[in-house]
Amino acid sequence: MSQVFDVQKMKKFNDEKRHHEIIWSDDHAKISLICMKPGQEIITHTHHGSHIWTVLEGTGELLNGKQNQSITVGQIVVVPALEDHGIRNSSQENLVIASITGQGD
Repeated sequence: MSQVFDVQKMKKFNDEKRHHEIIWSDDHAKISLICMKPGQEIITHTHHGSHIWTVLEGTGELLNGKQNQSITVGQIVVVPALEDHGIRNSSQENLVIASITGQGD
């Protein structure tokens, strides 16, 4: 059955740390909604499969080894398997990202 998610109704923010919530999953993949206030981040990490982020609201910084890159609403970030990556909300506004990974990553 097809599903449509209303991100505006689903997003949640926490003053203490980023909000990370799995909003859909099956046997192969999962989608998480990540909401970050200014200054919050996802520390660099790796996955066994590719990791896809879609920026839904705000701007931030892709942490990719030694090369950081600005990201903004409407952009899709594709990180290959086993590559270090993270995201920091280095702006003064909220950052909302959809994160897509393989199941088990």
